Parts: sequence; C-alpha cells; structure tokens
Amino acid sequence: MAAFELSEKKYKNGRRAFTAVLYELQPPECVVDDVGTKYNKNGITFLEEYCAPQLDSIKDMSVTVEFLDDERTQISGHGLTGIEDGMPVFDNATIVGHFTEGYIQDIETDDGTKRVVIGKGYLDEMRYHAFVEQLETDVNNGVSVEGSIEIYKSEGNDGIVYKNGYLDKGRIPIDFVHSGWSMVTSAADSTSTLIELNEKKQQKEENEIMDINEVKEAIQSTILELNDKTQSYETKIAELNTKIEEKDAEIAEKDTKISELNASVEQIQATLDKLKQDHATYWAERDILESELAKAKVAEKLGELDSALGEFNSDEKEIAKEDIEKLKTEINSAEKKEDLENVTSEINSIKSKICMNIVAQQKKAEKKVSEINSRNSETDVEDIFSEVCTENKTEDKDLNIF
Repeated sequence: MAAFELSEKKYKNGRRAFTAVLYELQPPECVVDDVGTKYNKNGITFLEEYCAPQLDSIKDMSVTVEFLDDERTQISGHGLTGIEDGMPVFDNATIVGHFTEGYIQDIETDDGTKRVVIGKGYLDEMRYHAFVEQLETDVNNGVSVEGSIEIYKSEGNDGIVYKNGYLDKGRIPIDFVHSGWSMVTSAADSTSTLIELNEKKQQKEENEIMDINEVKEAIQSTILELNDKTQSYETKIAELNTKIEEKDAEIAEKDTKISELNASVEQIQATLDKLKQDHATYWAERDILESELAKAKVAEKLGELDSALGEFNSDEKEIAKEDIEKLKTEINSAEKKEDLENVTSEINSIKSKICMNIVAQQKKAEKKVSEINSRNSETDVEDIFSEVCTENKTEDKDLNIF
C-alpha cells in the first residue's frame, strides 16, 4: 500500500495535499479478558469505540520526519531524544506539515478490507522542496512510504489510560490524544501509510471541453450501464425476496412447532403440579395417621407398664420410682411409634431392678433372723460351774466357832 501520495496540483502558498492511513482499528471480538489478541508492532490494540472520540485531536497534528542527510531527502525514525518532565522530546524531528482532519473508513488492501483511521493534511513544499519531490518520485515508482502514529496523555491524566493497564502486547488505549504522525522507515503499524494524493493536474481549458457527440455518447453509455445495473439489481432483489419468503415460511413453521412444544410443556407442568399436590396431601394424611398411631401406641405402652408393675406393691416399686416416672414421661411425649420401640426393654429393666431389690431385702432379713437365732441358742446352755463360782459371805457378827 502506498505510504504517501502527493498532490500534483501545486498551490501558490507552497502546500501539497495528502491523505494518510494513521493506524488500523482492530475488531472488538479480538479482545479477550480486556486484552487484545491483535495489535501493531508496538503491542497496541486500537478499538473504534475509544478512538472515534479522539478524532478531533488529529486536526493541527504535526507531520514529522527525522532526516538522515543534509539534503533532507532521506528519513529514519521519530527523532525522539528523551523524556523531560514526563513528556517525550523529539529534538531530532522536523515538522514538514500538519493535518486538517481525521476520520474512520474501510479500505481495501492486499489482506482484505480493513477498518482504519485516516488523516488529511498538507506538506510544506516551499520549505522542504527536495523532500517533497523525493516523496513524489518514490510514490510514483511504487515505493511504500510508511508512517507511525504518536499518542499522548489527555488533559487531566498522568499518562495514557489503558483498559487493563499497561501491557507489552494487547494493551488497549481508552483515553488519549493524537500528538503526531512520523514518516519512518519502519512503522509500528504496517497499515499506517500515505494512501492518497490530489492527482488533479492543472489542465488547459480546451482539453477539458468535450465534443457534443462525445457527451451524447458518454450519456448514452452511462444510461445503458445504469439500465444494466438496474436490471441486475432487480434480479438480485427478486432473488432476495424469494429467499426472504422462504425464510418467513421456515420461521412460521418453527413458530408453530414452538407453540406445540409450549402447549406440551404447559400440559406436563399441569400434570407435575397435580402430582406435587397429591404428594403433599398424601404426606399430610400420613402424618395424621402416624400421630394417631403414636397416640394408640402411647396408651398401649402405658398399659403394658402398669400391667408389668401390677405384681409389685408400692414399697417394692419405690426403689425404681424415678425410672418409672422418667419412662412414663418419655412414653407420653412420643410423637411416632418408632419413639416407643425401646419401652418394653426399659420396662424389663425396671422389673429387674425391683426384683433384685426384693431379693436383696429377703437375704438381709434372713441374715438378721439367723443372727437372732444364734444369740438365743447361746443363752439356753447351762453353766456347770455356776455353783463353784458362787461366793457366800458371812458377816463377822454372825460368825461363832462354837
């Protein structure tokens, strides 16, 4: 693609008009997780939604070159010499023109259609005559003169604002201004080329006047061409209308199927709702039956407890009084029959406890009787030495040896 085309029309003020592609806009679908998968050589992904608002900054933007020779015909890079106070400085760059407007347009390239930002402007041929002349020669000989866009932070920002921060590749500028366009030997964006020159030449008036017959012939040729195109367009329109009718028929058929499916879905949903309602009723009735059954089981188990303890008197049951009261409480609080499964086992435990206490009391009583009998037996044995051990005392006044 031609990088730069100069107008062959030379204005008295020394300006030469040009049109240049500044950079390519990437499709939105190339962005994944706020990172561009398509970008220029500098790793920048330009998107139309963020670049369109910045088109006004192209107006009055400088066209610069970095000359390599004293004749000022050979160019190199941007002319960047450093950064001072956060601002890039291009001491080696020479301003050779400026832009008057910028816009977005589709262009055809060897790689297909591309969406690009284009700038129009003028070169200062009066001051850089040799350079402009060399450019014109290069363009006419098919030499590609490329350019590289320069962007800068917008007012109020500390730097260019990127969608997902600064990335080496795929960074997306969302707030910036266009600060310059430099003609370079190696462009950051291969699409950034000068593509158009005003090739209108100053011609003599007599060469511009056409013979009346030529005019008629041209008009007739144009009419025939338009008629052919009209016929072709009408044929295409008829074909498109036929396709539209076919698509409408397909859509109508699909709408009918969708309606049928919706009706089936509604019927299935109604059946499902009925099943859910029946299910809820069943469980409610089941809960009532479970409650009634539990009440019957409570009465049954209380009767079983009373029957089991009926053979014992109140004194005998005293030893298990707390256990009996606890079991009665558990029986009365039962809400399901499963809560009463261990009642019989607990009744047997209470009976065992009472019986063991009765046996213990019997053994204790038998032991006591045995001890009493033993003491009584020892008292009845005659003391054969009782008389021998008896001492008879006689008072002195009664003693008379004669």
